[in-house]
Amino acid sequence: MKGFILGAGVGKRLEPLSLELPAPMLPILNKPLILYILEHLKKFNIIEIKINLHHLPEQIDFFLQDSKYLDLKITYSLEKELLGTARAVKRVSSFIDDTVLIHYGNVLANIDILDFYNFHRHKKSLITYAVIQNQNTTDIPEIFFNHNFRIIKKRQRKKRVESLYIPAGIYLIEKEILDYIPINKKFDFDQELLDKICELQIKAYAYLVEGDYYKIQTNQDLLRINLDLISKLSKLENNLIFSVTSSEIHQSTLQNIHHPIMIGSNSVIKKEINFGGPCVIGNNVIIDEGTYISNSLILNDTYVGKNLSIENCIVYKNLCINTKTDFGVYVTDSFIISPVIKTSISEKLRKLSFRTIDIIFTLPALIILLPIFLLIAILIKVDSKGPVLYRSKRIRSPQIIKYGPNWYKYEPESSIYYYKFRTMYFDKSLNQIINHNIYKEGPFFKAKDDPRVTRIGKFLRKYSLDELPLLIYVLKGDLSLVGLWGLPQKEAELLYEKGLVTSWINIKETARMRFKGKLGLAGYWQSRGRSELSAEERIVHDTIQSITQIDNEQIKKSIGEYTKENSVKGYISLILDTVKSVLRGKGAY
Repeated sequence: MKGFILGAGVGKRLEPLSLELPAPMLPILNKPLILYILEHLKKFNIIEIKINLHHLPEQIDFFLQDSKYLDLKITYSLEKELLGTARAVKRVSSFIDDTVLIHYGNVLANIDILDFYNFHRHKKSLITYAVIQNQNTTDIPEIFFNHNFRIIKKRQRKKRVESLYIPAGIYLIEKEILDYIPINKKFDFDQELLDKICELQIKAYAYLVEGDYYKIQTNQDLLRINLDLISKLSKLENNLIFSVTSSEIHQSTLQNIHHPIMIGSNSVIKKEINFGGPCVIGNNVIIDEGTYISNSLILNDTYVGKNLSIENCIVYKNLCINTKTDFGVYVTDSFIISPVIKTSISEKLRKLSFRTIDIIFTLPALIILLPIFLLIAILIKVDSKGPVLYRSKRIRSPQIIKYGPNWYKYEPESSIYYYKFRTMYFDKSLNQIINHNIYKEGPFFKAKDDPRVTRIGKFLRKYSLDELPLLIYVLKGDLSLVGLWGLPQKEAELLYEKGLVTSWINIKETARMRFKGKLGLAGYWQSRGRSELSAEERIVHDTIQSITQIDNEQIKKSIGEYTKENSVKGYISLILDTVKSVLRGKGAY
């Protein structure tokens, strides 16, 4: 028997946490949910498994690449658009050559799969729904079946009432059921297919799940599951503290623990921490002095600051969600909560070498170019009225306030101000070219024969001479020679909010990665001649270059040549490639 895990869902009710982690990667006692599912399937000799992916697929892929010890044959079905649970299976019909177990990626169930399978085969069912009792939800239909467990009717509830039986998100199917699933529209097991089963009296049965069952649909569900399981584990083993030996717990905190606590690897719990209820603490977590934590889940790689009070919360890096109010906030103050970033000595030396290269290249260049600075200033003054230098602002991470259903995200604008040689008439604005933008479908602004640009400005832009004053900022350390080119505020906000959407590409999510990259003057976009690139090419170059800053070897292997900037040789080659591109007149923006 094969297995199919439905892992593509976006998890809207799990926002904002689901913006950071796909549902199958949510932690249950410091292990991703998908690992529990895979281990359970393997226990029943289901070793050939397909997983459909859509939202943050790289996280699941990278994790499972590191989990080869499972000795499973795992393949993927990547969905550009969500197809629905049933159509997702129909899409890979060649995989369905015998009985297949379908399992939701947000469900944890101690189901006896062998008994489930025997029931299914005995009934000669085309599809068997695992069902559970008394779940107080409104978006899942009730299932009615006769004394022989054959499904005869469904009812969609419009208010929250305790149902008798609802689908559990686990199914056994035969290939013949695919004939009832269309290929041209979204189609779900629990809605459209169930309607068709009842209408056409298809041979389908219900199997009652009697073991432990959890479904993670909300952040409250995630916290409750973790606290339930750590409390059960504590009673089972008659213990309060579950910690790996590589973690450090201060003696004053250790003596004051009166509730079940789980602490992951490489975590540091400092002095005078008071746990007011059960908690699960992840890997690589630092909890600073004097903090009170109760009934909470602290996920991997998180720093929790001093003298905080955290209760009924899920905390992950910069994100804190209060599950009582379902209110989440991204915190930008690193003294309160933040990601834990551990820098190796080799990494520190590498960054020091890059800074040294910046100085070695920049200082002589500024000295040699001083006469050219003076000549350009004279030409600008002769050419048009206005100042010689133009004060510009570029965005590292734009000021965006984004509201979700019950949460908000606030990121203060992180800007850099600097002076360039003026290339435009100082009394003309961007509004004059909005309707003449050559990037019709993208967030960037570039007008053909831009009327705002002066005569000398066209020449300066062609060879990027207007950017020469930026070398001063490289020398100061505000910019680096190799990095991303910061966008003007309007472009940055549009890119952050909408990404880049054209007739053939939609990279909204990956576009946001751009703002995590460091700013600089040379890079992949610049070295390839930025004046000749399309909007799509520009954002792809910048986005992938940003990803190189992530400290993950699997990611770095996947993006090939883009990682060369992380070596001294590659860093220098990008600088030289950019200079060559500019000298050929391909550097204008």
